[in-house]
Amino acid sequence: MEGKIIDHIEFSLIKGVGSRRIKQIYEVFGDLGVPLENPELLVDTFGEGLYLAVKNRPSDLRKRAEEEYRKARQVGAEVVVLGDGRYPSLLKEIPDPPPYLYVKGKLPRRFSSLSVVGSRKFSGYGENITKKVVDLLVENGITVVSGLASGIDSIAHSRCVEKGGFTVAVLGSGIDQVFPPENRKLYRLIEENGCILSEFPVGTKASRYTFPQRNRVIAGLSYGTVITEAGEKSGALITARYSNEYGRVVFSVPTNINNPYGRGSNLLLKEGAVPLVSPEDIFEHLPYLKGKGKREERITELDGVQERIISLLNAPIHVDLLAEKVGMPVSELTVVLFQMEMEELLSVKDGIVYRV
Repeated sequence: MEGKIIDHIEFSLIKGVGSRRIKQIYEVFGDLGVPLENPELLVDTFGEGLYLAVKNRPSDLRKRAEEEYRKARQVGAEVVVLGDGRYPSLLKEIPDPPPYLYVKGKLPRRFSSLSVVGSRKFSGYGENITKKVVDLLVENGITVVSGLASGIDSIAHSRCVEKGGFTVAVLGSGIDQVFPPENRKLYRLIEENGCILSEFPVGTKASRYTFPQRNRVIAGLSYGTVITEAGEKSGALITARYSNEYGRVVFSVPTNINNPYGRGSNLLLKEGAVPLVSPEDIFEHLPYLKGKGKREERITELDGVQERIISLLNAPIHVDLLAEKVGMPVSELTVVLFQMEMEELLSVKDGIVYRV
């Protein structure tokens, strides 16, 4: 796996080859090492320009990629690439997912998530609503994604940890950089109880260029984005726009028109965001998320056969075919399926097995 990680890093260092193109290359070859070793394979699908960029890449690029991987390990971060089963499936769906992620803490193989974001400056109303939204998500086992910024982001992360939920902080800096500095304690809490992600090289400082890029990852990780309170120029509006672009649901909490911290929230409503009058409104528009996180938590505790069954349920499948794929008699499989159905992990109707 180390070689594949370095392949991803090396590809990302090639001038003129961005995340969108790397995803396309990965989808064609399934292994970035193949076109790195044989650039001529790129010509038919991607043209001569990309072929020449890869073929004529600087000779020291491999060493630079190896050094970047070494730095990540030195600061205690894992590197999870597109081809890794742990790479978040929702994020992989966007047009330009990061080719790899730096990770601290625990990155579950499966998690259902919503992003909860807002302005750095906030009112007591915004704080109260943010906590209520997070409480509901935690009750349903839904991961809370935010950006570790001061203000609403910090409230969302802190409340999630306080309530025993799982939260993911997406950084607008390298994985070893904490911004703002006053969030160091919160960073450590999330590292111990959740997950910290970054797509930026180790040592990268936060800047006005990195935050919009970070916001697309927040949106990409989530089934929807909840804006609890945002000003007219808040970066949270960028996250909302990415979420809308990716076909995810955007929720916005209405606020008093005289509240300067919430003007952006009201503008989103004007543009068509879903009004979040009550936290429960989330499940009106995303009903499949209610309790889904709790079911996925149970999946992580399954034995090998049960986990294999879940992995094969991307589409409904007949019991006979499922037994063949799992490699066990139908009579034995039926017993396992009954147990899993009782735990609400799947359903069986007329011999067809469905994932819940």
